[in-house]
Amino acid sequence: MSNRVVFFGTPKIAVSCLQALLDANLQVVAVVTKPDVYIGRKQILQKSDVKIFANEHHIPVLQPVRVNEIYDELLQLHADLFVVCAYGKLISEKILQIPPFHCVNIHTSLLPRWRGGAPIHYAVWSGDKQTGVSLMFMTKELDAGNIIYQQAIPIDDKETYHSLYIKLAQLSYRVLIDKIHSLFTSHVPSQPQDIQFVTIAKNITRENEKINWNNSNLQIERQIRGLFDKPIAYTTYINFDVKIYEATCLDLQTETHPGTIVQISKNGMDVACGNHQILKITKLQLPGKKPIYLKDMVNGHHPFKVNHQFNS
Repeated sequence: MSNRVVFFGTPKIAVSCLQALLDANLQVVAVVTKPDVYIGRKQILQKSDVKIFANEHHIPVLQPVRVNEIYDELLQLHADLFVVCAYGKLISEKILQIPPFHCVNIHTSLLPRWRGGAPIHYAVWSGDKQTGVSLMFMTKELDAGNIIYQQAIPIDDKETYHSLYIKLAQLSYRVLIDKIHSLFTSHVPSQPQDIQFVTIAKNITRENEKINWNNSNLQIERQIRGLFDKPIAYTTYINFDVKIYEATCLDLQTETHPGTIVQISKNGMDVACGNHQILKITKLQLPGKKPIYLKDMVNGHHPFKVNHQFNS
């Protein structure tokens, strides 16, 4: 008889983990995901990626506002194991104690580095040379449980949140396929996290998205890559916001005030940064427009002028 699992997850990366459970021939008796949300001006009701996948595979879906609301339902499922990936809500100790083989989480960082909701963003933004996935037992404290298994991958110099997200989704799938069957026992080896190396990856806020031109060109370039393809770094020009999709660092000195446009050409827009060096913006988006490369923008009408400033 198949081992019974309840899966908790919400975004696309969690779909990879749910697929791994099915491919490992486990019996996924239910999926728990965040409630549907209304988005955009037209207030279209959006289902989570995990709900869409679960519906396609005829897996029962639970969507509590608070997880404790479904305590009795979870008990009645008689699951052997709970598996969590990017669920997006705290799970109480009361819930964690339900399955006999505990509750495990697959987290997209090499814990204890980058506990929290945005580990992939911060790994790129901080210039980390590697990251990976951690398979861990869950506790009531966020991402603080004992580590069962970790696997690392390098972070390329031009890595973005988007490209790393795809790699870590694939890695999460492989780790679960390899390790999931070994978890159905009461004696799974694990190691506590070293708390002296804990760093926190808080959820990205609107304030985090704004570029501070007093930072170095390398810091800003990493911020842009770390926030691509969502939520996208932005800066303010005159009285409107400009989203920055791509940029490169130039090893050129300038005494111009940070945020000042030094040059505009088909190769990009050069902007002075806080370390007296230049960031070349190569792709951006104006309000109400589609993202555009500078080589396409400079041939038409645009609002930017040399010696004018972006606001920090």
